[in-house]
Amino acid sequence: MIHNYTEVVVQRFLPEVLKEYKKNNPETCTCTRCQEDITALALNQLPPHYVVSDEGTIFTKVNFDQMSGKAQVIAAITNAIKQVAANPRHDKSQP
Repeated sequence: MIHNYTEVVVQRFLPEVLKEYKKNNPETCTCTRCQEDITALALNQLPPHYVVSDEGTIFTKVNFDQMSGKAQVIAAITNAIKQVAANPRHDKSQP
């Protein structure tokens, strides 16, 4: 099955980055809608890395780790959090 490895990485790091961001910005919303918006914005800032096999996933993971991919992902997620926090699209009565 074909999938975008970048999406896997963003979803893996989102909870950790969001938790760290909330330490200094406790008003930041973490509702499902905001998290989905953050994920979509972060993915739009990053290049896709499509894989179709376990070997491709392993190869891509190694390349991500060696080419400062983690730093790029964290920066993209942080930028997306700031954008969504400034303009949340969720129902304000439902945090």
